[in-house]
Amino acid sequence: MRKKLTILHTTLATTTTIPAMIRELYPDEFDIVNVVDDSLLNDIKCSGRMSASIIERFIQYACIAKNNGSDALLLACSSLGKAADIARELLDIPLYKIDEPMADQAVNSGNNILVLGTVKSTLEPTSDLIRSKRKSQEQSITCILIPDVFELYEIDREQHDQRIAEVIQEHLNTYDVIVLAQASMANAIQYITQGREKIVTSLPLGLQQLKEI
Repeated sequence: MRKKLTILHTTLATTTTIPAMIRELYPDEFDIVNVVDDSLLNDIKCSGRMSASIIERFIQYACIAKNNGSDALLLACSSLGKAADIARELLDIPLYKIDEPMADQAVNSGNNILVLGTVKSTLEPTSDLIRSKRKSQEQSITCILIPDVFELYEIDREQHDQRIAEVIQEHLNTYDVIVLAQASMANAIQYITQGREKIVTSLPLGLQQLKEI
């Protein structure tokens, strides 16, 4: 029986890649509803924090997913993780965070963890998520922002991916694990020829959890 899945996107960058990957992983298993509101991410970037208004709007989208008959909601944005935790308490359908399996794998892969992001607002929620899953206090988490890259995604995707790959390459020998904080960064791994096993991304990991539905 086909399941209905609502995906909440906060950027157009994920609206093509994630649904296509879901259809590849689960042929004919999901009817997908895409909900896009880039003002959520823009407001976090502008204010530098998760406001009550942003949380309230996210909960409204979560309720929409429940009321449109969805079997589950997938959050495609790492910046809204704390809002998702609150919404989980209110929903009676599963709410999946795309970056949660990535955090689990990161803490199981080494002690010296680097989180890379192209949007500043994703770094703190991602590092907090990883920190909440640490196996020991010896595990350290460092965050680095790659500036002036996120906007390239829609303009020049190849350059976007190559710029990220360059930064990954610079740090491969320094860290046990490198986490790419956003789903939009996942394709950069194609430009890494050695050391790929150190890199953890939310795609496709974050979609494999949908098999639970």
